Amino acid sequence: MELLLLLVPAVLLVLMLSLMVFYQVSGIGQQNSAGAREQMNARLIDNFVRSLAVAENTIYSKNAALNDMAARLTLSNEQLVQLNSMKSKFLSMVVHDVRTPLASIRGFSELFAVQPSATERQKNMSKQMNIAVDRLNRLVSDLTDLAMIEAGKLKISPAVFNFYMIIEELLPQMETLAHNQGVELKYDQVNRNALVNGDKFRLSQVLQNLLGNAIKFTPKEGLVELKTRAEGRWLYAYVKDSGAGIHPSETRKIFEKFYQAKHQKNEQLRKMGWGLGLAIAQEIVVQHKGVIAAESKGLGHGSTFWFKIPVESILRDEEFFEKPEKPKNH
Repeated sequence: MELLLLLVPAVLLVLMLSLMVFYQVSGIGQQNSAGAREQMNARLIDNFVRSLAVAENTIYSKNAALNDMAARLTLSNEQLVQLNSMKSKFLSMVVHDVRTPLASIRGFSELFAVQPSATERQKNMSKQMNIAVDRLNRLVSDLTDLAMIEAGKLKISPAVFNFYMIIEELLPQMETLAHNQGVELKYDQVNRNALVNGDKFRLSQVLQNLLGNAIKFTPKEGLVELKTRAEGRWLYAYVKDSGAGIHPSETRKIFEKFYQAKHQKNEQLRKMGWGLGLAIAQEIVVQHKGVIAAESKGLGHGSTFWFKIPVESILRDEEFFEKPEKPKNH
């Protein structure tokens, strides 16, 4: 700002001198008297001096206003940091206090269902309770990860492993989920030879989230496809579905925390998540120096979620069954 205060008068002075020179030069070919030229120059100088004074006053006034705004902004930022810290502590406290009662509810529900006197209706009620508990447990896990991300404490424990191990371990669970939803899960194009240096548990979390969402948002008799390929120094994973699709304006916004699709008219589909899973997946992929994105031709045309992470090396076919030692899960 001090530099600006010095530059503006200097620029005005240069302009004033330039005009004076211009009038002096142009006056040589004219028949005006020297007195008239001097009077004109005097008026020009007087006008420039007045303009310079007005400009200086304006600059000082604007500078004072900017300083005031900067002070208020600093105070607001400090308050935001304090509120964010309080929110993170609150999330941690809620997560810690909710896990224990959820475990108790599930335990008593299962015990209730195996009683000899339990009717089919009571067993079904117990099953629905367990489904609700599992849903809350997933929310608690997401909130835990969110609190760790916001506190900068989400840890990645890298180890070299065959990425296909994640698919191999995850598919039975995903097949069951797809079968229960009446959805076909296809995975015949998956790379089996790519070694990556990453956190197996966290990368499995990413793929599980993408597959789970695809199955959840795909109607009965729909199709979900999983593909992976190694290209150059990258391993790509694609999850394509024939489900609800995404509005083009939201393919990036859906990775924001707590974001819910605004263009999705099906209210039931909009309420099927909390807007945390994709934000967490993005953080995990970014920490692996990778990229995650979504593509869709629009609502009702399905969508494709994909991510890429660096490849450590590619196994030869004969080495495939000599799998690296499994890293410890979290």
